[in-house]
Parts: sequence; C-alpha cells; structure tokens
Amino acid sequence: MSKISSDECFTMDMEWYGVDRQGNIAVFCSAGEGYLPEFVCEDKERADELIEYFNAIERITDSVLLFIQTEHAQQVAKDFSDRGLYYFDADDGIRIGICTLHDYYTKQSYPLKPLKYEMLPNHIREILKHNFMEIEDFLYEDTIHIKHAYE
Repeated sequence: MSKISSDECFTMDMEWYGVDRQGNIAVFCSAGEGYLPEFVCEDKERADELIEYFNAIERITDSVLLFIQTEHAQQVAKDFSDRGLYYFDADDGIRIGICTLHDYYTKQSYPLKPLKYEMLPNHIREILKHNFMEIEDFLYEDTIHIKHAYE
C-alpha cells in the first residue's frame, strides 16, 4: 500500500470515486488541481484498481449533460454517466475551451439510471467501502467541496 504524495496531488490528473448515502457512485476528475480526500491519498493501489474497474464497465443508461462544452469534454462526461456514474470535474466547464480549475468539483453530467453500490461485485464494494462521503444524494449537488488530504 503506497500513499499518493502531496506533490502528486497537484501534478497528476486523478480520477477518483465516491459514494453518497443513497449508494450512488460519482467519479471526480482533479485535473491536477482539485483537492483529493484522505481516502484517495491513503492507498494508491486501491485508487488505481477502482479506475481500472470503472473504466472497463459497459454502458447501462443514458445521461444528461449539464454544460455546453467542447466536443471532447461532452464525450468524457457522456462516457462516465452512460456507465451509471455521476461526473464531477475540477473544471467548472463555464469557459468553453479554457480550463478553469477550482478547489471544488462541479457536476458535469449525471446518469438517468445510476449505478448503485449494492450492484457492484463484492471485491469492488470492499475497496469502495472506504469512499463513502457525507453527501446525501449526488443528484442534488451541483458543486462539492472536498477537504484536501494534506491540509
């Protein structure tokens, strides 16, 4: 088990996952600027295994895009949410073609039929059990502020 260092938090575009109280799953993309919570930084291998798993799952639903973005950004958002994930990014998507990073994450898209924690294989639930957040329901959150692991 290796930790993600403070320097790595601010230099790599990290994709990480959280679970709300309803069992919904969200992916957060840091773009090298977004804050990473302790549960992500404490175990790099666990974070990498979740990335590998969620990037390999199939499309299960349609999604709703929330911002007019570049074609590439729209496709990224659609790809995540079509797999049942809520998608939050450190770039708020307001300035088209210009990445505007913040210390909070903005919801970019959401699935019409969310993937639920209890639907996941046991070994993924075991890894993801560390990633529960103090969020009632991702559907009703437009922005999420994260306490950085190294602050």
